[in-house]
Amino acid sequence: MTQLVDELKITYKDILSLGESNQKMELMDGEFNMTAMPSTLHQLIAANLITYLQQYVKQKRLGKVYTSVDVYISEFTLLQPDLCFLSHERRSINDGKKFNGVPDLVVEILSDSTEQRDRTFKFREYAIGGAKECWMVSPGKKEIEVYQNSERGFQLVKIFKQADVLNTQLFKDINLNVDQVFE
Repeated sequence: MTQLVDELKITYKDILSLGESNQKMELMDGEFNMTAMPSTLHQLIAANLITYLQQYVKQKRLGKVYTSVDVYISEFTLLQPDLCFLSHERRSINDGKKFNGVPDLVVEILSDSTEQRDRTFKFREYAIGGAKECWMVSPGKKEIEVYQNSERGFQLVKIFKQADVLNTQLFKDINLNVDQVFE
């Protein structure tokens, strides 16, 4: 019976057979999910975060920042965080096409259509996979929730609001003005 269930699931090879796409395509335990293009606000937030994180990471020579990269968990689970950071120490998980494992930081920009998956399935997989931090960015509330991984999974460190300056365990002196993320 298990073999029949596995045969009904979509695999990473099935996704590859579709060719390259600008659409976000994820597998969650064999279930295929494709989302519409993100809103302009979502894209603005992503661009602001990428710009700030890239400058910081490059200046400190910590690693690299990526957007919408394939994070291969298993043949049936493939995730694409909105953006992520991969440290130099863990660069071996990057095979040039995908990450074979979860990067150090994953960032999800929440939307009505993705929030439930981001906060449940993806959140759990990122924690189990060993991400050091997960940031959940709420465009509506203009907040960034920072979670740190522990032996009990992700634990909320702090919810950074508009007037706050974000610093985390992973980026102790980043001094990210939350206001700038949402401008």
